[in-house]
Amino acid sequence: MFTPNKGGSGGSEDISDHEWQIRTGRAIYILQQTLPDFFDVGLVSSIDPTKTPALVDSKESDSPEAENIYSPKVRLAYTPPVPLPSPFPRTLGLEGLPLYLASSVFIRHTMRTLYSDLRVELRKVAVQGSSSAHSEGTAAVSHSNHQRDKSLFIGLDVYGTTRVSGGVGQWQIDSTYNFSPISGLIQTHTINSIHPAPHQAAYDALRASLSSVFGFGGPGPGDVRPGEVRAVNGDKG
Repeated sequence: MFTPNKGGSGGSEDISDHEWQIRTGRAIYILQQTLPDFFDVGLVSSIDPTKTPALVDSKESDSPEAENIYSPKVRLAYTPPVPLPSPFPRTLGLEGLPLYLASSVFIRHTMRTLYSDLRVELRKVAVQGSSSAHSEGTAAVSHSNHQRDKSLFIGLDVYGTTRVSGGVGQWQIDSTYNFSPISGLIQTHTINSIHPAPHQAAYDALRASLSSVFGFGGPGPGDVRPGEVRAVNGDKG
C-alpha cells in the first residue's frame, strides 16, 4: 500500500521562491483535505498537478506526473510524556519516506481492527512562519533560504467505537509539520502530544510490524541498519 519515493520532484534541487510557496501551499491543502478521511483512504502523499485539484489515489502514486509533498528523508518524531523502558529511546522516531508511509498503514490497519465508526475531525489548523519570503514575480532562484521559514500546526480529534465493548474512544493529537527551506517539502513531522497517550504495547507492535516489513534482523546494541527505526536527536535542526 505504501510506495517508496522514486525521485521526481521529491529531490533537494534549489527552486525559486515562487515554486517554494506553491509546494508548501500544496502540502497544506492536501493535509487539510485528506486527513479527515485518513481511515477511509489512508495517507495521501501526492497530487497530480495535471488533474488539480484532484488528489492522487494511492495506486497512482507512481505516476510520473504525481508530485509528493514529503521529502524522501522525512523524519517522524514523538516524545512520550512518560519515558519508555529500555531499549526505547526518550524520543521515538523514524526516517525515510518508505518507513513513514509504512507506519501510517500500520496505524490505520490497527485502529480499523480495534475500532469501528472511526472518524477524524480538524480541531485547529495554523500556518506559522513567513507568509511570503520574497516577491512571487521574480523568476530568479533565491538563495536566502533562511527567510523560507514555514511550519503547519494541525490539531486532530479522533473518535471510534471499541469493537469488543462498544465503548467510545477519543484522542486529541497535535502535530507540527516543518517544511524544507530548500525543496518546500515536508521534512519533519513532530507529534507534539497524544491524549490519552498510547500504551507501551502500541510502540512494541509498531516496531515489530516495521521490522517484519523491512526485514530487520536482530542487530546488536548500537548496530543500526539502513532505514531502521531509531532514536532521533532532539537537538538536531
